[in-house]
Amino acid sequence: MRIYLMILISLFIGACTKAVDTDYYKKEDLTKFKPRSFKAETKNKEIELVAVKECPGKVICTDREIKLSFIHAGRFTFLKGKNLDLETEQGQIDLNQRDYSYSYDNRKKSKVGTSGVLTEQFLIWVSEPDFIKAARAEKATMYIGDYAFELSSEGRDAWQIMMDKERLLKIMDEEQQREYGQYPHEDKKKKELDLREKRMVSEAAESTWKMIENSEKLEDFRYFLEQFPESPYAIPAKLKLKQLENESE
Repeated sequence: MRIYLMILISLFIGACTKAVDTDYYKKEDLTKFKPRSFKAETKNKEIELVAVKECPGKVICTDREIKLSFIHAGRFTFLKGKNLDLETEQGQIDLNQRDYSYSYDNRKKSKVGTSGVLTEQFLIWVSEPDFIKAARAEKATMYIGDYAFELSSEGRDAWQIMMDKERLLKIMDEEQQREYGQYPHEDKKKKELDLREKRMVSEAAESTWKMIENSEKLEDFRYFLEQFPESPYAIPAKLKLKQLENESE
């Protein structure tokens, strides 16, 4: 009975865990999409794959590089100095433009029970086309030196969801669907640019109005209304135009 309950609980937790987490960071005005990490194993070596996609503002962006990490934890170094290649039926993806880092915890227990664990990481920026190729491939094999790790299609399914806007929106909660689907918030720089453009248009409308407000030419007011239909000065311009049209009849 206890085993049955544990299975049910684990299935429930798995069902409740999102394939992709969506986290917005207000201070940086940026969203991070984090697909569920997964592991691959071969010859008693295990690696964990962690992907993150960053978008400016509250938007589901495209044409952005994906931050992909390969993590190995053990008693000795494994990743350092090894070539990285990802092979799919659509071709090979070179992953050798990477940053290597490591940390050592002398209190942590290794798999064999001894104290001390060395955690290594390769951090790689992968282009969107290459990442999509890896995510959607029928078969993907990660070569680290002479070690070949099969990347399961189940593990890569979360990658596919992250790169598919419609599927990504479906797993979001209602508020996130509204923010990222119906009313996406552009990044801060774009907002500032839009405000600057609006200010420039407003200033141009004001200076143009001051030049023509005492004019007696119909064309001046028609031109003004054509160029600045949303300006506050559009109302007096319409009145003046109507007055001049009545006078010309």
